[in-house]
Amino acid sequence: MDITIGGLTSQQTGAQSGSSVRSAQSYLPGQSDSEKTGNNGTSAFAAATSVSLSSASANRLTADQVVSAINESLSSTGISIGNVDPGDYTPEAVADRILARVGDLIAANAGSESEAREIFDKASEGIQKGLDDAREFLEGLGALNEQINGNINETEERLNEGLKSIEQRLTELFNSSASEEAAETATAPDRDEQVLQSQITQTAQASQAYAEAATSAQRNTPRYGTLG
Repeated sequence: MDITIGGLTSQQTGAQSGSSVRSAQSYLPGQSDSEKTGNNGTSAFAAATSVSLSSASANRLTADQVVSAINESLSSTGISIGNVDPGDYTPEAVADRILARVGDLIAANAGSESEAREIFDKASEGIQKGLDDAREFLEGLGALNEQINGNINETEERLNEGLKSIEQRLTELFNSSASEEAAETATAPDRDEQVLQSQITQTAQASQAYAEAATSAQRNTPRYGTLG
């Protein structure tokens, strides 16, 4: 099953299990992850919370929150998606990669419409929760400014549009399959009826010919003895 969203075609590549969890400090500018997670990591983080996050860092945090929430929602199914690490962290890149991962999960793990719908519904639920978690997290950091909130809103819009496209594609795929099966079921009796009708016609014609031949033979039989 192929699902094309925003020019990206999902492929059955097998979902990676789990996702790495970045520390809260890793989203802050300046030091590297290792430098922010030492013994003084907590104090360094507390001192840096007044620093505004870059758009890229905020978008990366949003992506991580969404992936984490999707995997939490999918936990009962035993499948998950891997990290979303596009080359850049624009709302478009984040949304496209997440949607491609959702398409991968459906293509790789859904063998029926009900399974596809279950994965889709749980992924959709996780996406919304992840966006809400990202807003809450950034607000807690004091970093949810107008620009970052706008980026999250744009990511959300792109994700929602992509989810609608995936759902529409699923509907088309399964409706098409159902229509083909229904057509095969509907035409089979027609073909059988046509064959039966043909056999009946042939039998009737043969019977008529036999009857006519018998009548002709009887008509030509001498009534009184033989001639000679």
